[in-house]
Amino acid sequence: MTDTSTPCDRDRAHLLSKHGGSNINCGIDSGVLNGNDAKNGFLSPDTVEKIHTSPHWQRLMEINKETKEGRLTVAGVEISSKAKSGSERCDALLFINKRSYTMTDQLSKSAAVSNELSFANRGLKGNTTADVQEICDEIRKCQKLVALRLEGNTISEEAAKAIGIELEKHPEIEVNKRLIWNDLFTSRLKTEVPPALVALTSGLRINGSHIVEINLSDNAFGPIGVKALEGFLSSSCCFSLKDLRLNNNGLGSMGGKMLAEALINCHRNSIKSGGQTFSLNTFICGRNRLENEGATALAKAFTILGTLEVICVPQNGIQPPGIGALAESFINNSNLRVIDLNDNTITMAAPKLASSIEKLPKLQILNLSSALIRTKGAVAVARSIVSHRHLESLLLSYNDIHVDGALEIIKSVKNMSTLKVLDLNGNCFGEEGIEEIKNNLSNKNILQSLSDDDGSEEEDNGEDYDENDDDYEDVDEDDDEEVDQEQQLETIRPNIFPLHFAPVQSNQKQTDDVSKLIESFGLSACVPIKSIQKSEVNTWSTMKNVDKVKEYLQNNEQSANRAVDLFVDLWNDDNLTSDDFTLIAKNVLKVLFTSSISSSIERNFTDQLLVSLGLVKDEQIRRRRHVKNLSKIYKYLANISQELPKSTKDILSVFIIHANDHQQSCPNDIKQQLLSAIK
Repeated sequence: MTDTSTPCDRDRAHLLSKHGGSNINCGIDSGVLNGNDAKNGFLSPDTVEKIHTSPHWQRLMEINKETKEGRLTVAGVEISSKAKSGSERCDALLFINKRSYTMTDQLSKSAAVSNELSFANRGLKGNTTADVQEICDEIRKCQKLVALRLEGNTISEEAAKAIGIELEKHPEIEVNKRLIWNDLFTSRLKTEVPPALVALTSGLRINGSHIVEINLSDNAFGPIGVKALEGFLSSSCCFSLKDLRLNNNGLGSMGGKMLAEALINCHRNSIKSGGQTFSLNTFICGRNRLENEGATALAKAFTILGTLEVICVPQNGIQPPGIGALAESFINNSNLRVIDLNDNTITMAAPKLASSIEKLPKLQILNLSSALIRTKGAVAVARSIVSHRHLESLLLSYNDIHVDGALEIIKSVKNMSTLKVLDLNGNCFGEEGIEEIKNNLSNKNILQSLSDDDGSEEEDNGEDYDENDDDYEDVDEDDDEEVDQEQQLETIRPNIFPLHFAPVQSNQKQTDDVSKLIESFGLSACVPIKSIQKSEVNTWSTMKNVDKVKEYLQNNEQSANRAVDLFVDLWNDDNLTSDDFTLIAKNVLKVLFTSSISSSIERNFTDQLLVSLGLVKDEQIRRRRHVKNLSKIYKYLANISQELPKSTKDILSVFIIHANDHQQSCPNDIKQQLLSAIK
């Protein structure tokens, strides 16, 4: 008997089941199993449980460990399984009439999605029409296409045109489509992506499709990619859009503004049409360098829409003005359930943000980690959530919060039965403070680890903190200095870099914990690159050669970090003369800023230089570095001041002027010498 069913047909009956850490993806055609084993063509959870726990299945697992493959027949259906190397997780394949069918569904949270066509994570290199012929054929065969998953492949403009032509033949006005196209343009040039996006979406614009979800995350197309999407996002096919995910696209502030305008136009056009009004529910746009301009533009769009339930904009270099604009937009979106502002800079915008949070009774997840809200910000947030009855996760780690702020939080959540996760790790409590926090928390199960505590204010080398000051506006000395730095940076060099520095990304595979709800929004862990050691270059004299410097810097995205690492090694070498440092450093700067392949190299260099000087927090150790021989370092920097970029000198000047004495133990005359040199 020949199997004539298509992936869409077979997709009508599939089940994703998790048990004991193993993922079992099952696809079965309707009517294959009978009796209690299958109902309406679905493999029942009980059957999956029976298969997984049966002795036969256990023997199959043992076979897999040795041969990496095995087969088993259960209820008349043959199952084939291959164990992944170094893991006991298996993907089960159900063979129907000797033909295998695999359901791959890594990102979908639903157990079954009808009429979903998936080519996810095949590593397909679609350079020509022939390369994507299988995709085109399956789209053509599928009678009612609901979702198309293409993530984890790479396609060219030619391949995109072929797919787009087939999509144009699927109007199905009554069907709401999901476009899962994240990580779709790996190894493609930025100039290749916009025409490919236009080709993929042009047919959908004219055939009357209703799009409900778009996921284009992890495609580095930048502002020109948004330009290519503007018409599509503003068209009638997106009036039905509920879920928009643009995480890690390199949008920048310009791309953020263009995206905001497209959303506003979509809303305006939907109203003019007299039909369905554009009502976006989920907006995820992390790691995009939106900064203040992009965030403010998007805040305007959010205010106009008023239908958002999820807003996630982590790691965007947004400072207080941008945070304030977003906070105001939150008020007009009263159904907000999730807010993620992780790894931005809140500081003096905390009161405005807290005021908005107080007006969001449906809030379930609030992530303000690594956002410098500090103690008074924590107090403001604590008072804003007292009346909340749906809050499940409150994430406030790495925020320079002292004990009093934490105790206010504990007081506010004391009778909050819905709260499941409270993260206060990486703050400034000290051992006694941690004990006090634990003793005051009635439900200790919700409290996450406090293993990365930065110590109490006494242990923090005298950092100023007024225990009796309840007025957030009367900021303490440290707060005042940080705020002044932020305000002056806004004037000197708008949007040059986030004040809360993101850790350096490496080429190593990043850790991803999808089990945590908030991390499903695209957050990731990074580790720094290794600093150069003298033994690797024999002697510093080799670095006096420009060609050797080029070889070391490698002219890639990590070049700025290597340059600063080299500076650190140089100024920590007591045997190195000032003249030698000057010669090598000038060579490094000359190579770095004349042959760099990345437009962000100047910003990255400035970020890492401030970290290396102990002027801002090092995200790897969650505190400022203790820097020795600062007088010598300042003299060295003065000698190479002419080679430093203007933006670096401007920002460095602001931070040095406003650094506390306990942060920067350096004679005033030497400090003034450097300030004069970089003026």
